[in-house]
Amino acid sequence: MKIYLVGGAVRDKLLGLIPKDNDWVVVGATPNDMLTLGYKQVPNGQLTSGFPVFLHPETKDEYALARCEKRIGHGHGGFEFDISPNITLIEDLKRRDLTINAMAMSFEQGKLGELIDPYSGQSDLEKKILRHVSPAFVDDPLRLLRTARLAACLGFQVAKETMMLMEQMVAEGKISELSTDRIWSELERALMGEHPENFFEVIKKCGADGILFPFMNISDASIKALQRAAEHKDSAHIRFAVLMHNLTQKEIIKFCKQFNVPGQYRDLALLTNLHLARFRQIHELDAKELFDLLTNIGAFQNKERFSDCLHVFERCTQNSTYVEQARYAFQAAQTIDTKALAAKYLGSEISRKIKISRIEAIQQCLNNSELNLRP
Repeated sequence: MKIYLVGGAVRDKLLGLIPKDNDWVVVGATPNDMLTLGYKQVPNGQLTSGFPVFLHPETKDEYALARCEKRIGHGHGGFEFDISPNITLIEDLKRRDLTINAMAMSFEQGKLGELIDPYSGQSDLEKKILRHVSPAFVDDPLRLLRTARLAACLGFQVAKETMMLMEQMVAEGKISELSTDRIWSELERALMGEHPENFFEVIKKCGADGILFPFMNISDASIKALQRAAEHKDSAHIRFAVLMHNLTQKEIIKFCKQFNVPGQYRDLALLTNLHLARFRQIHELDAKELFDLLTNIGAFQNKERFSDCLHVFERCTQNSTYVEQARYAFQAAQTIDTKALAAKYLGSEISRKIKISRIEAIQQCLNNSELNLRP
């Protein structure tokens, strides 16, 4: 029985990154061997691929038995596995998607050993190339999305011959087998990459964009704005809202419904999309119109959401003075002592007085020559 660190963990170590998860492969063992050693088998209901995976009794890392696979059905899970103890490490690595994910390091006496690289993954890593291991790449439609996601996260280019296989997968209709949950998961991870524009470039080049995202016609302006959000290391829901900014409200709602997008993502995308055009006119707005804009984007109810909106607006407009104008107006409105007004007036008169006072404060802000940002 031998144990190896494999896949993305090895790739990340060679890149000088800290692996998020350690993936281990066990060669020369049976399920009974693993149980005897104190490993606990992951329940079948928690497995997405059907082969035995075991949790280390102390670290709780996942250890998978070396395996070969054969496609017997449709979809990402349509495979039959051979987990015979005679399966070699090289055979296990051959079934993997990309060469940079088909490397291993031996693990003995608590230490990692030599690099095992039968498919030249280290060379492709140095060349920043995403290349398939074998023609079996086309058997799993999820590999197309993973490749596009890695292009976004690593900034790598897809090898010409691998792109041809991805085009083949599209032509054969295999990507239609992917679940919406899988598609959204890969998209969400791609959005958080350093080069999210690569994800859309890859799926467009292989012809998968219209099939994967039928309700999302992403413009070049949206892609460029998304890249700016990545450069500023914005959060995922801000990046999503930036990506959606050129769509219609109906298109955003359709997309979010199709992929069961989290409410935080959907709500920010709809809110900023609705008010972006007005924000672009901020230098032309008078005090009341500025107050109305701040109110409509919920600035007085949720400061964090207000900040998120400003981030989205700035990435889309590329104009920091617009954001400064909004912040100055908000800061001026916040100087009003709402508690004092609430103690002085009754009923609806309270909100009316607060509104009037805030508009007057914003007007004073606009009249201040140092803060007036209008041309």
